[in-house]
Formats: sequence, structure tokens, C-alpha cells
Amino acid sequence: MFKVYWTAANHEACSQNEALLTKALELVKEKRNAGYSFVTMVAEDPNQVGKPGVDAVVNGKTPDGEDYEWSKAGRAGTPRRSDKIVTRKDY
Repeated sequence: MFKVYWTAANHEACSQNEALLTKALELVKEKRNAGYSFVTMVAEDPNQVGKPGVDAVVNGKTPDGEDYEWSKAGRAGTPRRSDKIVTRKDY
């Protein structure tokens, strides 16, 4: 199920349901081309099997046994040797 939202000229919130992604995308394009503001789309995929992303990590393993090494600290922490450090003089 896909739901398209937009704001009408009188600032009224409007929405329409579409069963197919292609139809929903066509509707979004149609509304944007017609000049409607705040056109957006949300989806709840009925064919999805479980939660998106990793929902459980135990002892560094995902539920299917794969290693899980991502961490926010590792992504935003100190630079790695392979990282290019951009300074003002590099501009």
C-alpha cells in the first residue's frame, strides 16, 4: 500500500491510496507538475518479511549468523589512516 499526500491550494491536506508503486509515483509526478505543494509519498510494503535493518545483534552476530561490525563511534570517531583529511589549505 502506498499513500500520496499533498497540500491543496486552500491549504487543505489531501491524500490518495495506490496499490502499485508505479501508479503512486505517477500520481506524485502529476501532483508536482500541477503545482501542488508538499507532495510526498509513504509506503508500507505488505510483502516485507520482518523489520527493516538489523533488529538484534548478539555477541557481534546478526540473527542469520553474519558478523555485524558497524558502530556509530567507528563512523564518526577519529579518522582512519585511509581517510583523507581536508584542511583549509587543501581548498
